[in-house]
Amino acid sequence: MIQARFHDWILSILLSVMIGAYGMGNPKKRVLITGTTGLVGHRLFEYLKSFTDWEIIGTSRSSGEYVDHIVDLTNLDCVKALSKSSPVDVIIHTAALSKTDECENNKEKCYAANVTATMNLRSTYRSTKFVYFSTYAVYNTPEGKCEETAPTSSTNYYIETKLQSETLMKATPGSVIFRPSVIFGFTMFERVSKNYFMQLLESVNKKKVMRSPADQYFNPVHVDVVAEITRRAIEQDATGIYNLGSNEMISKYEFNKKILQAFQFDSHFLESTDSSSLVVTRPNNGTISSDKVQHTLNYRIPDLDQMIGILYQSTSGHTLIS
Repeated sequence: MIQARFHDWILSILLSVMIGAYGMGNPKKRVLITGTTGLVGHRLFEYLKSFTDWEIIGTSRSSGEYVDHIVDLTNLDCVKALSKSSPVDVIIHTAALSKTDECENNKEKCYAANVTATMNLRSTYRSTKFVYFSTYAVYNTPEGKCEETAPTSSTNYYIETKLQSETLMKATPGSVIFRPSVIFGFTMFERVSKNYFMQLLESVNKKKVMRSPADQYFNPVHVDVVAEITRRAIEQDATGIYNLGSNEMISKYEFNKKILQAFQFDSHFLESTDSSSLVVTRPNNGTISSDKVQHTLNYRIPDLDQMIGILYQSTSGHTLIS
């Protein structure tokens, strides 16, 4: 049933691609994506490249399938050299150090990756539109279901650096700040440790128990949905802050269980735990409202079962269990 529910969503995406494919005659929109070796940057490059009126340029600190320039964004001279070789209309800034434990243990590295890199891009590409990827974890209210106007706070150092970069982006005219919930998806080129689904897949393959909090709630969203929303935000010249997540709230344990069931994986590799066992403090109720982005961009986010169907379909032809 899950597999069948994503077809309407796929048809709407195909229509968008067809419209883009025939958008000839206008100058190509030049878009720079940072972090194209990560799940979000990789999929954004792949998806936006399918529109013939878009020219996509990918950057990362390391080589990869969609990396046109290997750039250290924490080095201002490197960023300036990039701007001379690749002037662009839009920058989609996804590159970040997002492992909360690593950020806590190496604050200097975290600050450089998450704040210095953003400062360097902003000071160099002064007249460029920015789409910045922050995080839903900036909210810390027990009620959850946070709207974009809800108060924010830094419960760990990773969040602190994201809020500092948000401040930079808020002072940048025409910028978009996305606060996505956990983004999931499948790609053979994604580093396992940085992808929610791939972590689960690794545990299954290694017959290793994955402990998942049953008391932490969120609104997971598929990377393809994020890509389409990003495209619409750029096309419609949106500005401001937008949450990105599914319309349903679910615990991290139940979400993992739902994926295991959809793929018919052995659920013995999943154990329920609680957030007190985590090294770094995270909000228990991390749920957000994505009403604003849906209303602004005239786009309905698919339900969670549909998005798991999209995930399942994207793995077709690949051997998941070795």
